[in-house]
Amino acid sequence: MSFWNSMMGLVCLSTFIAIPVYAEERNSDVPEWLGEFKKLDEKELANKKEGWYATGLPLFGNDAVNGSGLGLLANVFYNGTKKDSSFKYTPYEHMFNVGVYRTNRGTENNYLAWDAPYFLDTAYRLRSYVGHDASYYNQYFGVGTESLQPLYFRDRNADGSRIVRNATYSDFENANSYAKNRGPGRELTSTQHYHDYQFETTYGQFNADKTIFQVFRVWGGVEFSKNIVRRYDGNSVDAKEPLTGVTVPAIEDSSKLTEDSNAGKIIGVHGGNLNYVRGGIAFDTRDYEPDPDRGWLIEYNVNKAERSIGSDFNYLRHFGQIKNFYQPFPKLFEEFVIAQRAALTKIEGEVPFFEYRYLFSIDGPMGALGGQNTLRGYRQERFVGPVIGFYNIELRYRVGSFTLWDQFFQLSIVPFYDVGRVWDKIKQVSTMDYKHSRGLGLRLIWDQATVILMDYAYSREDQLFYLDIGHTF
Repeated sequence: MSFWNSMMGLVCLSTFIAIPVYAEERNSDVPEWLGEFKKLDEKELANKKEGWYATGLPLFGNDAVNGSGLGLLANVFYNGTKKDSSFKYTPYEHMFNVGVYRTNRGTENNYLAWDAPYFLDTAYRLRSYVGHDASYYNQYFGVGTESLQPLYFRDRNADGSRIVRNATYSDFENANSYAKNRGPGRELTSTQHYHDYQFETTYGQFNADKTIFQVFRVWGGVEFSKNIVRRYDGNSVDAKEPLTGVTVPAIEDSSKLTEDSNAGKIIGVHGGNLNYVRGGIAFDTRDYEPDPDRGWLIEYNVNKAERSIGSDFNYLRHFGQIKNFYQPFPKLFEEFVIAQRAALTKIEGEVPFFEYRYLFSIDGPMGALGGQNTLRGYRQERFVGPVIGFYNIELRYRVGSFTLWDQFFQLSIVPFYDVGRVWDKIKQVSTMDYKHSRGLGLRLIWDQATVILMDYAYSREDQLFYLDIGHTF
């Protein structure tokens, strides 16, 4: 099935589903341009705060790639008053989101975001983001199907030693921490950063969308970013001596990034400016966007990096996804929601290697396969390629609610399952050889609009824990 046939299927499905929604009985509490499904129910309205309020949490992180870190995630909301006409159907009038995070291995994330759904009580939504991120240990295992290869290593990183295949990430890292002895009188070399590179980006985004025919959203936006890539080739590092395990100085050998660049497989190893224009259409019947109980999101969008607006690269990304939120037993188990997402994306043109890992939807940016947003049992952006597909399912069960210091909380247990893979070409898309991960999570819903996520995920390669704000999808 071609990419365009897949996208046309999404459009046709969204049109079919829209018919009964558009035909629903109107209520004066909701504007003519908006669907009745967006109106908050009586329980939600009773618990919705008026005016300004803030939520947030300290962020603690620890993993072998980024190290141990501390940070802060905070949301500042303005809801208006109950007398406002928009109070009954908006999750909030304005939201300011701030994130700051630092680790002992040099990773830093800083961003400020603003979101105004139904801006000034109109059909328009405005969003903007600015930020600066830096990481010393981004992962690169190749592009496309090459990145799908299971991890393997030689015992103590010694040439000619036993090969261990289908390794866990921790064993893989431990083996590569040993230096290589190139012979008498020669410096020891290291391959511990063979799959690592440093990446730094400063970016700004602005997006606007408009609700039409009650259930459709058309949108567009721009993004400007400056990106810097550095490699470890030739750096002095500490490694383990193969025989004794004692820490010794070594010189980092050529990285996979350098090898693939020299072979002509990838471009962009020095970074560069990336400036985009983007736009799309979405069918959106989610009842309450921050924490939906029912509804669909079906979207298709394109992202175009364009030299004419100052980009150093010129390429096009197609992205399509379907999200569904369903209450199978609304009368017996109102608090039980099945949440699902399926996505497919294709990129073509002059693509710098680091852009294979960057996806964008109407709900905001996300990474490629691996990490909190997609395949949670694998490291961040473990698998990248010209074509990426993935599927997620969560069983969200709200087990209770409570009030603390005038703050309203709801607690959910969320078992989940993720599956996905990458391909070199769209015609290769099939149902074979996917990567799988599974796990269990908790969601703490704070004053309705803030979702605190805690997920434990595992796969054949790894076991990972996540703490963040917002649902995975």
